[in-house]
Amino acid sequence: MQAFERCKRVNRSSETNYQVGGKIMWPSDFDLDEPLTFDVVAATVGEKRTLVARLVKQGLIETVDRGTDEPLLPRRVVVHLRRMQRLRRDLGVNFAGAAVILDLVGRIEQLNRELAEMHRRLK
Repeated sequence: MQAFERCKRVNRSSETNYQVGGKIMWPSDFDLDEPLTFDVVAATVGEKRTLVARLVKQGLIETVDRGTDEPLLPRRVVVHLRRMQRLRRDLGVNFAGAAVILDLVGRIEQLNRELAEMHRRLK
């Protein structure tokens, strides 16, 4: 968990990897589908557990059903919540607005990838 919190991007050659306490880690070292509890996610992003639960209830962050009393959250939610926090801090956007912005940015990125693939096929 600590490695995920304190990673620093290091660009070498064409791949991006992360330096964590002197150790170089590749993106594949982070299992973004690893299930985490609400408490772990809240502690990682520096928020209260109740906020995480409220965002789940509102459908603003995804969950993973593992047959437990409480749904779990994929590790990728940590990245998503940090982006939402940054939008709140820098632009004053509420969490619902931040979720919409991130969804739209993701759609634009997907369309750009598809467009680039189409251009590559035509050449």
